[in-house]
Amino acid sequence: MDSEKGKQKKKKKVIVAMTVKQVKKPDVQGEQQEGKTESKLGYDERQMILTITGPQPELPYPKHVLQMSDGTFTQEYEIPEELREAVFQELYLFDKMPSMDTIMLDIHEDKTFKVSEFRVIREGEGNFIVSPYYPISGGTLLDWIPAARLAENSEGIVVEAKAVNCKSDTDY
Repeated sequence: MDSEKGKQKKKKKVIVAMTVKQVKKPDVQGEQQEGKTESKLGYDERQMILTITGPQPELPYPKHVLQMSDGTFTQEYEIPEELREAVFQELYLFDKMPSMDTIMLDIHEDKTFKVSEFRVIREGEGNFIVSPYYPISGGTLLDWIPAARLAENSEGIVVEAKAVNCKSDTDY
């Protein structure tokens, strides 16, 4: 007789781990670090986005150098106003795209902005949608929360985790 009979099999649990930390802003006061060209700010988020999208070709728009608060530099695309929404739609990672008038919160800066104020940067092999405050603290699309959905708790910290459907067919 099978000794395993009658015993329930243990189901595997899916565990999601999140780390919430306050980002300490570097004190650069005019200091410029020689030789550093790619920003360290937003690095982890950019790597997560590249995992989803894979390498991307450069967009067909001019770029300019954008100095970051940590003394490093990145390249920002100069996207014509009439094409901004189309570019946003092309690069947006998730199923439900917000309208350009939606007010978002950049969790790194704790400041709000309209989606239409987004920036697009080029670093490494990727094109990234970032907040208008990206040069200060590195807030990418992954660091945005719709301001209308915020519910403050006693400490003013909001953490929201949810499953999302991505455009990519990549297996994780």
